[in-house]
Amino acid sequence: MSFLRWLMHFFFGFVALLCVALGIYIAVENPQIISPVIAGYAPFSGSVGVWLIGMLLLGVLLGFLASLLPLFSQRRRARGLSKQLKKLERELQAAHRKVSGD
Repeated sequence: MSFLRWLMHFFFGFVALLCVALGIYIAVENPQIISPVIAGYAPFSGSVGVWLIGMLLLGVLLGFLASLLPLFSQRRRARGLSKQLKKLERELQAAHRKVSGD
């Protein structure tokens, strides 16, 4: 493994540990118990810190999934263009054969 790749793994690992530590700090500093109502349903009672961290993680997950949508549309477009290219290449080969008299 190259040094730069190792350094990036170390950096992202450090950031992940920092986020975990921050989450623990938030959970410990906000021990008040709440029971939020989400769309008319109260899932469970928990501390403010746990709810904050949970909603943050849900937001991160939804943001990540939303960022994948353009990737899927680009892949679909690339497949369509690839099929179109193959079709045009076959037509070009057929035209070359017709012109050359084979």
